[in-house]
Amino acid sequence: MPYRRLPNTDAARIRALQSAIDACTNVQPKDRAVSQNVLTQAKYFLTSFKSGILQNRSEHSLSVEKGASFAQLHRKMKMYISHFIQVLNMSIARGEIAASVRDFYGVSKKLPELETSEDLLSWGQKLIDGEKARREANAGKMENPRIELLEIIYRKYSVATRDNGLRISHDQRSAEFIEDLRDEADNLIVQIWNEIETYFANIENAEERRQECGRYGVIYVFRKSELEKKNTEDAETEENTNN
Repeated sequence: MPYRRLPNTDAARIRALQSAIDACTNVQPKDRAVSQNVLTQAKYFLTSFKSGILQNRSEHSLSVEKGASFAQLHRKMKMYISHFIQVLNMSIARGEIAASVRDFYGVSKKLPELETSEDLLSWGQKLIDGEKARREANAGKMENPRIELLEIIYRKYSVATRDNGLRISHDQRSAEFIEDLRDEADNLIVQIWNEIETYFANIENAEERRQECGRYGVIYVFRKSELEKKNTEDAETEENTNN
């Protein structure tokens, strides 16, 4: 026996619901395969589902753009921090400043981990505080890059990190909302298809019954062996008709 195949994409879910609604349009309630209560529920839900999908797509596109901008700023912040530390270490290596200057910043000869936002915010603040302490101790200052440039990027990055966290949280809530809508759509489609199949259950001919259900959007899939058998039977029927 062929089996029903429930939709697995948003577009397919919309088509399934719309097909059932269209098939009931301008049809007397007693002649409909879907009850009035479920039909009304499907109409209201379909409007909400379409709206939710469109909003989710729009928000996703905007989120991708914001994510790309944040990633660019993240790379820039990492570059400024690593460059600051590398220049400091090269100046020490050349003997231009004392190695003890590293203590102001809490750095070593080796670059620290600079992968996560927490890493960058932590080390950015350490360098800013370290440069301030170094100047207060009259131990000189970094000229290239100047700490003022790093501070500008740091402030931008700090705000962007907060906003990015809010964006991610919003994306997660939005994804959960859409999944809930999809579950509701799937449950509603199953309910509608069950009613349709029950309505046409008195039709003895299986092919005719499937065709009637198909008018309401029910989708049936033949297994490979069933499809081969059906094609053979169709060919034999056509041959007998021609003879």
